[in-house]
Amino acid sequence: MASRIMALTLGTLLLSALPAGAREPAARAGDAKDLPAADETLTLKKGAKRVLTVPGMSRVALGDPSVADVKTVGADGVEVSALAKGTTTLIIWGADGKRRTYRIVVDG
Repeated sequence: MASRIMALTLGTLLLSALPAGAREPAARAGDAKDLPAADETLTLKKGAKRVLTVPGMSRVALGDPSVADVKTVGADGVEVSALAKGTTTLIIWGADGKRRTYRIVVDG
């Protein structure tokens, strides 16, 4: 009985000594494999802008605001501004609830 308690105690101590992420490496922001599948890829030079037209746009979400900035233009437009080298994801929902995903790639 004592050896069983000793083994359980030793096992618990060994498991608690492992860092929280030791079993599975943490995903790094910007890893291409971590980004959702894109319907379209936009490649822009740093400082460039592009306007996307999305009829019936109802909602916009941007993954990394340090890479790109977005603002609405009128009822159906989204202006994408390339800020810094990197990759991010832009999702735009239409009035019907369907979403369109863009991978934004900014080159230096």
